[in-house]
Amino acid sequence: MGCMKIFIKLLLLIVSLQSFSVFADSEQTKILVVGAGISGLGAAKELHDSGYEVTVLEARNIIGGRIYTDRSLGFPLERGANWIHGNKLESNRLMLMKEELGLKTNITSLSVADNFKLFDKNGKIINLSEDDLEKIEFRIGLTAYIASYIYPTATLEDVIGFLKKIRLISFAPNVVFQAILQNLELSAAEDSKNIPIGTLVAEAEYMENAGNDEEVFGGFDQFTNHLSKNLDIKLNTPVTKIDYSSKNVKVFSSDNIYIADAVVVTVPLGVLQKNLIEFVPDLPEKKKEAIKNINWGNVNKVIFKFPYNFWGDAKTFFIERDDRHAFSTWLSNEVMVNEPVIYSFFSGDFSRNMEKKSDDYIIEEAMKSLKIAYGNDIPEPESYLITRWGLEPYILGSYSAPGHNQDDLKLRTELANQIENKIFFAGEATSVNEYGFSHAALYTGLREAKKIKEIYPIKPQ
Repeated sequence: MGCMKIFIKLLLLIVSLQSFSVFADSEQTKILVVGAGISGLGAAKELHDSGYEVTVLEARNIIGGRIYTDRSLGFPLERGANWIHGNKLESNRLMLMKEELGLKTNITSLSVADNFKLFDKNGKIINLSEDDLEKIEFRIGLTAYIASYIYPTATLEDVIGFLKKIRLISFAPNVVFQAILQNLELSAAEDSKNIPIGTLVAEAEYMENAGNDEEVFGGFDQFTNHLSKNLDIKLNTPVTKIDYSSKNVKVFSSDNIYIADAVVVTVPLGVLQKNLIEFVPDLPEKKKEAIKNINWGNVNKVIFKFPYNFWGDAKTFFIERDDRHAFSTWLSNEVMVNEPVIYSFFSGDFSRNMEKKSDDYIIEEAMKSLKIAYGNDIPEPESYLITRWGLEPYILGSYSAPGHNQDDLKLRTELANQIENKIFFAGEATSVNEYGFSHAALYTGLREAKKIKEIYPIKPQ
């Protein structure tokens, strides 16, 4: 019996040593990347191609993070990221990758003035001249710009309310302003009442020079699939603890312990806010404050495939409802998939509440909007997809958002700061000026890879 106990102890010791021996036989600099979204894959590929030994630990059973192309209906539909935003930006690495991979795209727009059909509560189509739209945009834009200096905590709703009060935009029906507000909310992943006008003005100036948005034929996941090639990616491996108290960093998953020289943490902000990963020692107070205070947004979609197209050639349309968030904005996906598919996406508190509802409830509410515009005789959807990003256990939301009393420059800069040259942080929330965009997330991964290459240069052979 004594021999058996000794044997078991030795066996356990061997297993333990094997668990701690990941990377141990190599003299290469060892890097762990936590998260296989586009920022993590971008960092991992850059380091791998530069000669580092890299392993990516991904909690879910698929790569891509919030880039998720669903092909369950027989053609590619985007549950997550839809567009390459800002096709004129020199910093947009996705545009370079698009050219490298020879991907075909479709230029799209969510502008109220561009292919946007407006329906009021009674299903009446609202037509505005281009001159009227330009007047509205100019007066709102000028007033917002002035307000950003004299009343920076004002919101776009405050600006529109003021202009209505002094009758400078009284010639336009209410549905126009509902559509403008909804457009802002979908871009920001938050309710407009929570977005200060100063942030909106800065974003408008940024987008002015950013160019158009492009959808990718064949699926947005072609980017992440390309980045993942030749990488060591361990799926179904949620990280529970990162111990950086000694020279090497130990990263704990449910069934293994990994050891590396440095770790790149690229998990969504929602995961950090929920403290799903324990850090030893605890994160610095400034880092924890940044994690806590950056606003975490929520956007979801309902996607319908119908037996035929009943909406005509409309590319995008807005349907006025008492609650403007209630499946008001719709886009046709027919050009992209050659199927009668449209989808609605919704954000903020409405999105968070809708996640808790049943599929049947969501479908019924969404169809109410479509019946206002196109009548009660429209067909029921043949199939559908509904996203619930806030309930995804290792994502818990969509992307970071602006907010009141939020110093984005300070908070996001702090979130991006590395700790002791061992723990590095990437992901769209660590991007100061371009958060919320896929190209920004990719850039942050490349940014942290560059830091690591400077701190841990490859030794010449």
